[in-house]
Amino acid sequence: MPDGSLPDGSLPHASLTVLHGKRADGSALLRLVGDGVYAALGAALAQNLPALPAFGSLAEPDELPRIDSAETAPAALAAGLRAGLSALLLHAPTCRPQLPPTGVHQSRVAIRRMRAKLRIFRDVLPPGEATERFAAGLRDLAAGLGPARDWDVFLAGIGQLLSAAAPGEPRLRRLLHRARKARLAAYAALPPMLEGAGFRALVWQGMALAEALDATRDGPPLHGFAQDALARRHRRLRKAGREIEALPPEALHELRLDAKKLRYAADLLAPLWPGQETRRYLRRLARLQDALGLANDATVARGLVLGLGARGWVLGLVEGFALAQAADSREMALDAWDRWRKAGRFWQEG
Repeated sequence: MPDGSLPDGSLPHASLTVLHGKRADGSALLRLVGDGVYAALGAALAQNLPALPAFGSLAEPDELPRIDSAETAPAALAAGLRAGLSALLLHAPTCRPQLPPTGVHQSRVAIRRMRAKLRIFRDVLPPGEATERFAAGLRDLAAGLGPARDWDVFLAGIGQLLSAAAPGEPRLRRLLHRARKARLAAYAALPPMLEGAGFRALVWQGMALAEALDATRDGPPLHGFAQDALARRHRRLRKAGREIEALPPEALHELRLDAKKLRYAADLLAPLWPGQETRRYLRRLARLQDALGLANDATVARGLVLGLGARGWVLGLVEGFALAQAADSREMALDAWDRWRKAGRFWQEG
């Protein structure tokens, strides 16, 4: 865990001011003032206090920089990381079983987008253990949120279809009861993970990385860097889906991951090329990813019910629905693939 100290062991010179004292929710709003020490001092406080940066949850947050206002790749990555951390801090407190599942979903989206940004801008990342530790922390946090999200998707998707197809069936009712219990167990693991010192350390690591990127005085111009990044991912997806009609489920899953990586890159960099062609490309890419995701949801659903001990008739029913959904999703994916291939590459010049 970062301790915020300088090489000689002392804390950076800075001032700390209590702005509003104790608020209604028991928290206090602090202002840290110093040259390049915000993340370091915050990390030091977070070792023993539930101290986190204040982003979108404040009534009047500081305006976060937009990526299209950046001139270099390091500046764009810094802006992207701050936006991702802001979204994570906004949604993490809502990851509760009694609340809508959007908290877990949006938290995972924020994490995925930050991980995608680290991959896209890997050539401009500061080398060293700190960057690797932040990337590993994001990966582990995503994995920790995964079970809750899987159960949310199952119960809202195939679970509801099964209930409608066989209402009152006792074997199915018992299965869904076990599924709801498994969801509650997955959610019970989230508050300790999202409120603990490890989570606070991860957030401040991200802030420190953004500060280091801000301090980078040079770097490749953003526009050309973005063109190359999008072109590489576009070519990779087209190559992976060249024989999409004959791809087995495992290969379709890999294709979905390639589509997701391209989508995150395109969503991030699209503001550099505003216009109808960009919006059309993003819409068609989103439909492709969604169609490929339906097949993956069906595969995950089968694994979940096997983990609940489903056998015989119940397992057969779930597998039947999963296979039907996978078959429908393949047809949707083929149509979405054809439409996406015809979309113009909005980042090309001339």
